[in-house]
Amino acid sequence: MNNENFRRIYEKYREFSIRTACKIVGSRTVAEDICQEVFFHLYEISDTLDFSNERMIRSLIFTATGNKCKDYFKKPWKKHEDVRFGAEEYESVSDERTDPEKMMIRREEMDYRKRVLEKLRRENPMNYDILIKTKYFEIPPDFVAEEYGITRNNVNNRVLRTKKWIRKEMEKLMKKRI
Repeated sequence: MNNENFRRIYEKYREFSIRTACKIVGSRTVAEDICQEVFFHLYEISDTLDFSNERMIRSLIFTATGNKCKDYFKKPWKKHEDVRFGAEEYESVSDERTDPEKMMIRREEMDYRKRVLEKLRRENPMNYDILIKTKYFEIPPDFVAEEYGITRNNVNNRVLRTKKWIRKEMEKLMKKRI
């Protein structure tokens, strides 16, 4: 990719990346910094990417921006004190971590969740992607709807249907265990 093509992509998608980041982090200044990081990384790997597909470029920039926002919230100076738990609740959490039976059950449930999510990704990649973006990356449904060219209601319905599907699949696995 030559510099002129990269400049065209940068100019076309810069504001898109900033808007995405701003919706997630809530600060235009931080969003601009994140946008710069996204495009710097994109420039570094530009030789390995095919930029002829505009939809793919937009999706790549959207995903990279979301990931950079996630990294921003992981920075140590950004962490906040968690005051939701009282002392007695900390004790119950630590009991759960030291009880071997509870640990085995938790590990088994984690394995089931992983298998169900892998099955979802294989069978319905769009719903999987929408669920991950809205629930795990906490990207607003309006923005996910804009990325896929669907309505916000459609995004919310897909998330609800996907959650129901996951619950049913988990129940099937739990019944097989017994």
